[in-house]
Amino acid sequence: MNVHGICLVKNESDFLERGLEANLKHFDAIYIYDNGSDDGTWDSARALEQKHPGKIVAWRTEDKPFRDELRAEVFHAFRSRARPGDWWCRLDADEIYIDPVRDFLANVPAWHHVVWSLSHQYYFTHEDVARWESGPVVQRPDLADLPRHYLINHSETRFFRHRDKLQWTMGSWPSHLGIVHPRRIRLKHYQYRSPEQIQRRLNSRRLAAKRGYENFGHSVEEHWTEKVTSAENLLCDAVSGGLSLEPSGLPHHIEPLKRRLLKYLMHGSGIWP
Repeated sequence: MNVHGICLVKNESDFLERGLEANLKHFDAIYIYDNGSDDGTWDSARALEQKHPGKIVAWRTEDKPFRDELRAEVFHAFRSRARPGDWWCRLDADEIYIDPVRDFLANVPAWHHVVWSLSHQYYFTHEDVARWESGPVVQRPDLADLPRHYLINHSETRFFRHRDKLQWTMGSWPSHLGIVHPRRIRLKHYQYRSPEQIQRRLNSRRLAAKRGYENFGHSVEEHWTEKVTSAENLLCDAVSGGLSLEPSGLPHHIEPLKRRLLKYLMHGSGIWP
């Protein structure tokens, strides 16, 4: 079983090296598509490719209007490297897995094809602002210097099992992706890391919205200070690293029983490739 990461990035130079190297133990190959960064991200990707040949592939840099189908381009470029039973991951550059990915996926039954994430979303708090302002500006903070307050408030599809006849022409994922595994895999998502990085993130997402992408409604603010929040209602990852149990209120990821039975039938019979 091999694990392939599709990593679509834009302006992640402050975290790309630390994030990908923290995840390398989980993946056999990570394929990077840079979507027009202007902060040195592509240079970092090329340096990582030289440092980890065969494991990290800096595939392409191109300033296309952002759309989810860009990941399909990566999939089609490298699908010949995958075999039935391998896994593909939508790997974001600003996340680090908590659960050991290989062990987790090895225990997913063969008739389950999809794994959802359980995201520990880290926020930039007033405490982080004070810490940032009290010391020298660090362009590439160590993991120990990252925000420590989080909520477990997001979950979405993250992994899918490879099949030779998968078709991916539109949308965020291939057609007839398969049956969802009940357990979710845990990860840390460092979406807000420094004032400069937050501002770049907001600017990039506003630009994507102007170019026609409609799914960045969570990034409409114009200035990084609008993303600063209080730590009062957040969980603190002071030592262990965000290992809380799955909370209530997350999206329900298991299909209704009739839909699940239909998937078993259609995939088991080969009608859905």
